[in-house]
Amino acid sequence: MALLTYLEYDGQKPLTKEEIKAFEEKYQFRFPPELKALYLKQNGGLLDECGISEDDCMLAELYPLFSHDDDTDEILTVKKLLKWQKQDKLIPMEYIPFCADEAGDSYYFHTKNQGIYYICHEFFDEFEENPENCKIADSFSEFDRMIIDLEEE
Repeated sequence: MALLTYLEYDGQKPLTKEEIKAFEEKYQFRFPPELKALYLKQNGGLLDECGISEDDCMLAELYPLFSHDDDTDEILTVKKLLKWQKQDKLIPMEYIPFCADEAGDSYYFHTKNQGIYYICHEFFDEFEENPENCKIADSFSEFDRMIIDLEEE
């Protein structure tokens, strides 16, 4: 799994199968198996010099699902992002944020078609007009295979 290769340990303990299942039940969706496996190894963290292409921003972090420290304000988690998403109603709840780039834009997986979407805040109107224009991969596996090393030499 390419994403795991670039994931730095940030002190968050891995999640259990039970914690992931409870999260899925609460939000009524299922994680792609590969993303679930990633959370079982490590609950989020910073990503080290990788991205989708040399022309795009580097990936910066895999969001933890939640913090075992009661979701402190310093930690941006999927749980917190979904709470805000539900409040502002701009992004439908079938889009689950899981990763961010260095510009603060997020990658989402779609709970129904399992596609991966990149929603850039500067071009949010493009997402609103036609979300399929923001689809970058048909699955998490495909997204993971797209990740390349961007280490400067």
